[in-house]
Amino acid sequence: MGSSRYVITEPNKPHFMTCTIVEWLAVFTRMETVQIVLDSRQYQ
Repeated sequence: MGSSRYVITEPNKPHFMTCTIVEWLAVFTRMETVQIVLDSRQYQ
C-alpha cells in the first residue's frame, strides 16, 4: 500500500471514518472480514 497524505495532527480530537460500498457486496456477513475492519480501526 502507498503512503497516505492524511496525517492525524491532533490525536486527542474526535475523528470520523467514511465507507464506500462497491457493487453492494455483502462485506459484513463474514466474521473474518468484520475482524479485519475492526482491527484496522483499532490500529488507527
